[in-house]
Amino acid sequence: MNLLTACGIAFLAVFLLLSLLAGLMQLITLIFPERKSSVDPILAAAISSSVAVLIPGAQVTKIEEKS
Repeated sequence: MNLLTACGIAFLAVFLLLSLLAGLMQLITLIFPERKSSVDPILAAAISSSVAVLIPGAQVTKIEEKS
């Protein structure tokens, strides 16, 4: 077996493995879709104003709901 054949086999093996992993990731995202954030705009405004009162100059950049 020469070097060109070994490189070709390795390339095909990596290509097949990555294709399999991509298909598996697609299947997982179909089974478990991303949940949409359900943060109420009124709640976000209340949190932002509370933080501004407690810590002057601070800004709320991200609000996440823990489940």
